[in-house]
Amino acid sequence: MVDAEVGSAEPWQGARPPDVHRVAITKVWSRGATMYQPPKRELLGQFTMYPMDDVFYGPGSVSNLEAVLEANDVRRALLITGTTLATKTDLVDKVLAASAGRIGGVFHETVMHVHRGSVLSAAEMARSMGADGVVTFGGGTPNDTGKAVLLALADDITDHDGFDTARVKFEYPATVEVPPIKGACLPIVAISTTLSGGECTYFTGITDDVRQVKDLYLDKKMTAKALFLDPELTLETPGWLWLSSGLRAVDHCIESMCSTNSHPYTDGLAARALAMLNQYLRECKSDPQDLVARTHAHIASWMSISGLANVSLGLCHGIGHQLGARCNVAHGVTSCVMMHPVMTWNKDHVGNRQTWIAELMGVDTAGMGPEEANAAGRDSVLGLVEDLGLPHRLRDVGVTESAFPAIAADAMQDLVVATNPRPVTSVDDVIEVLHDAY
Repeated sequence: MVDAEVGSAEPWQGARPPDVHRVAITKVWSRGATMYQPPKRELLGQFTMYPMDDVFYGPGSVSNLEAVLEANDVRRALLITGTTLATKTDLVDKVLAASAGRIGGVFHETVMHVHRGSVLSAAEMARSMGADGVVTFGGGTPNDTGKAVLLALADDITDHDGFDTARVKFEYPATVEVPPIKGACLPIVAISTTLSGGECTYFTGITDDVRQVKDLYLDKKMTAKALFLDPELTLETPGWLWLSSGLRAVDHCIESMCSTNSHPYTDGLAARALAMLNQYLRECKSDPQDLVARTHAHIASWMSISGLANVSLGLCHGIGHQLGARCNVAHGVTSCVMMHPVMTWNKDHVGNRQTWIAELMGVDTAGMGPEEANAAGRDSVLGLVEDLGLPHRLRDVGVTESAFPAIAADAMQDLVVATNPRPVTSVDDVIEVLHDAY
């Protein structure tokens, strides 16, 4: 299995390469703002902010790590990272140096999609060394593992079945149980090397090997005290991973903007982030050493997911979670293959929001009719995937049609499906989308 944290191999190597299906796009960066305005509607509720203290960004920003750990009274943190980062680069040594002795151990046996057994192993190491904090370094896998370790330590989970009492339980369309973490959590600090944005949230996904389902765990206690977006630490991240995780951030933008519980605050962040990602992912593809482009992409990723404690997503994420757990497809790649089919399935339920997406992606929609302009939004997303050299079909990433019924059944139990703009009323609905993605 490919180590998704660092390396050069593309996980779909050997499969048929993506089709070349280019979309004609007129660049209109000089327009500065889109013409689309979300419709007026009544608003009443509460908006919850992530309890994160600081975000450090730009080259060399990891130098602030010692001060952050000191401020949180962390003297013996467990560093959670990936095997390749720990054994084939010198980046872990740089993080250890930046901590100035406040990291007491390194756990690098993380597993993509965060299987329960790997969390138990990391939690046992934290207990044995008397860890008083956690530092995560890498992409979504180390970060989600780190948050899962906080849960295991706080609720004294020591075996596989112990996670069952803590997972979010959802029954379509609206029955939800979110068990709180019972104990106190250690402080956690996140150092990101990809663009999926999980470091900015207070939820984690953990895969149950027995059920082959990725479950959600949610509590503000798991929020990182500080986030580091240092582009110098991302240069060893393989191109396919950096770019595909950026498409995951694009997915956050699109699904939050089209969610049935979308919000003006997150709409504003998502809209700006989408335009930035369209520009800076292309620049990262053109020049992987461009630290300025990487910093802007990192900040756009943070923006794409900020506030999503208040806005749920949709079917693309619901399917993507289970493609990872059941078929071992990398997190960002699931967005590459599912965004366009899900947008197509939703097209008659989002008003003109796909026109808004088209404009943010640099398409001049002047003179287009509503259907053509909305289609331009869908095609611009597919065009970005292809321009970045990433796959856009399930068959290209090793998923077979025989897996569709199980993937669909699992997706129907994912909380985010409830806020998809088009109601997802049956397993057959999900299978229809999967066939379109195949």
